[in-house]
Formats: sequence, C-alpha cells, structure tokens
Amino acid sequence: MLNKQRFFVFLTALLAFLPFFVLFYWPSNKLQLIACDVGQGDALLLTQGFNQLLIDGGPDGRVLDCLADNLPFWDKEIELVVNTHPDKDHLAGLVDVIERYSVKYLVSNSLKVETNLFAQFQQLVLEKDIPLYSPQKGDKLKIGQLELTVLWPQEKIGDSRIWDKKFVVQEKDIFSLKGVEEGEVLGKKRQDTNDYSIVFHLQFGQFDALLTGDITSQVEKEIIKNNKFKGIEVLKVAHHGSKYSTSEEFLQAVKPEIAIISVGKNPWGHPTAEVLERLKEIGAQVWRTDKQEVSFKI
Repeated sequence: MLNKQRFFVFLTALLAFLPFFVLFYWPSNKLQLIACDVGQGDALLLTQGFNQLLIDGGPDGRVLDCLADNLPFWDKEIELVVNTHPDKDHLAGLVDVIERYSVKYLVSNSLKVETNLFAQFQQLVLEKDIPLYSPQKGDKLKIGQLELTVLWPQEKIGDSRIWDKKFVVQEKDIFSLKGVEEGEVLGKKRQDTNDYSIVFHLQFGQFDALLTGDITSQVEKEIIKNNKFKGIEVLKVAHHGSKYSTSEEFLQAVKPEIAIISVGKNPWGHPTAEVLERLKEIGAQVWRTDKQEVSFKI
C-alpha cells in the first residue's frame, strides 16, 4: 500500500512538472542565429523550431559545446550540415559533429584535399551513408521556414564520386585539389581553397543575411555584379576580417546592419584595422566572437 502511495505521489509530481519542462525546453519557432565561439575559425548555428543548420565546425571540438548549449538535450539529429570549404578552421569540428550527432544531409564541394583531416571527414561521411550534395549558383535549399540561395560557386566544384563508396575504393586518391585541373580561378591558383567557399543568401521572412565563408574581394565582385541586395540585416564577414575581403565596394552594395566576425587569437591580425574601419564607415554594428556572445533571435 505504501509503495502505491509513493508511486502516486511521484506520478503527480511528474505530471505537475511536465508543463514547465516542456515550456523551458521546447524549441522556439523564431530563427535563432548563433556564431559559435570556436576561436580562430567559423561555426554558425541556425535553429528554427525543430530544424537545425550548422555551417562549418571550427578548428576543433569546441563546436560541440555550442551545440550542447543551444540544442535540446534530447535532440541528437542535425537536419543540415554545410562545409563551406575544406580548410581546417572550418572543417575539423565537423568530424566531431558527425561522430556525435546524426546528420540528415550534408552540403559540401567535391574537391578532395590531400590532408589527413579531409580523409577522416570523407571516411566518416561514407561510413555513415550521409546524403551529400555539391551546390552551384542558383540552387535553393529549404529547411523549415529557412531558405538559402547559393550565390557561389558558379558551378559544381570537383567530382561527386569522391562521396561514392564503390568509386573511392576503386579509384583511390585520383581526384584531389592538388591535381584535379590545371589553370586558375579568378586569377588564383586552384590550390587556394578560400575562393571555393560556398556562399549563401539566407532568408527568413523579412530577414536577410549573407554567409560568405572565406571568399576574397575578387569573388565579392562577382557576387555583387550578379545580385542586387536590399535590406541585408546580417553579414557574416569573410575570412575572419582579413584585409583581402570585405571590400568597400562590396559593403556599399550590401549595406549590412550587423557584421559578425568569427575570430580568435591569431598571428595574422584578424580582424584587420582596414576591415573594422570599412565596417564603421558603412554604419554596421560589429559583433565579434572573441569579444562577446554572438546570438540573437528573429
């Protein structure tokens, strides 16, 4: 009889607590944008309802702390993960993410770079059979109420067969950044991965953001030449505030209200004084991951 009474008290307390638990942990239908503090690297998390989008993973496993702090503790699935380009400061943390979370869909270029890190990333994608798509300009991705339009690259890069188990086994290492094609892209050697970055125009209702990876001013010129921007609320500043990106011409065309700089301690002086001055002149608020928590809801 006593055990039944205890069970009844426990059940009553549980039912009384449940609404508060659901209210506290239930995801918001607003768009939440978080620039994760991962040091000198990029990791941008967007959530809306039960949908999550992670763009890049930073240079190490610190992105996992960002996910743990901003996703419901029971949610171990991420709807879409993007690797804008395969540099370590954008890619390394995604290895940890793929190991810990179930990733429904992956977007990445299809160039194989000859590093142990990329080999580990490629192997995990193949082992877990994650569907992968290599984008090109004009493609549109929808996740819940989020819409992402691809602005760059102009065409698919690399060979999608590097994500095919049978092909990789038979033709190991033949498609790589080192030897994929001869020539240049916008005057740059093909070994320069920054200008292969996937660039998105994000729209959520009346909210607009530009997410630029590590592109240089040369690609920025191509983007503003082919697009007319109105009302860009947020610009994810390219390449951590490098002086070779975020040109005056680009800023005049985009006119962002808020500029997010994902940056940590580094030997290159990022963000540079030149870029900070350009952003000041355009009237943009500057939010830096090394100075403050960068997170807001729309």
